[in-house]
Amino acid sequence: MSFHALLEYFYQTTGIEFQEKQDIVERKVKAFFEEKGYTKHHDFLAAIKQDKQLYQEFINLLTTSETYFYRELSQIELFLSLLKEKHHRVKTLCVPCASGEEPFSLLIAMLEAGISINDIEIYGIDINTDEINKAESGTFSHRRLYQLPQSLKSKYFTQVDKDRYEIIPELQRHVHFQQMNLFDRFPYGLDNFDVIFSRNMLIYFDKNSQDKAERIFYERLAPGGLLFLGHADRIHGICDFKKLTERGISYYQK
Repeated sequence: MSFHALLEYFYQTTGIEFQEKQDIVERKVKAFFEEKGYTKHHDFLAAIKQDKQLYQEFINLLTTSETYFYRELSQIELFLSLLKEKHHRVKTLCVPCASGEEPFSLLIAMLEAGISINDIEIYGIDINTDEINKAESGTFSHRRLYQLPQSLKSKYFTQVDKDRYEIIPELQRHVHFQQMNLFDRFPYGLDNFDVIFSRNMLIYFDKNSQDKAERIFYERLAPGGLLFLGHADRIHGICDFKKLTERGISYYQK
């Protein structure tokens, strides 16, 4: 049993595959299971099938992402312009939410657009427990805020030390985080979304997993709801989504 059997099990349980940079992934995997005291792939695979905590650590290893506030700002600005047509509480899902930069970016942008904080409801889900814990802490390094104007840093964050900023507690209460796999059963209430942001996740899925994700997005959106994907992400039209393009940016409507 080999490294590829480990990746196959990871794919079967998460939908994520690594078609590129497998040499880098293999080095990370080897270092991880040797650190845990294993010398053979098949022993490690047997262990993660039995030990949920060990497998979660393995998932965390392979799904850590690099992100920052106001990433792909043009998409956020288009999202805000489309919100003007809505006159009710806006329910938004970010998947994956990583360490919270994207959902908090949306919250800040919506507040800056004049939307009442009481009309904003944002949820973030991610498979990585470490990322969710970071998101729930509301604390970010200076590097993650480099795209934000100083006026927004001062308005929405408290500087903790030379390199760390904490988002103000009032904002933290309006973003709800949960660790889960997209393909798990969704808890009660995580549905009927006006908008779903899922940027740079589908690129790690094969077509079968992409199609499963598309069905989930469609089921979770309210009628007329919007789906924003990353530039390299693709869906295949198995659901009744309408593809729209404005300002050179494509998005989908249920």
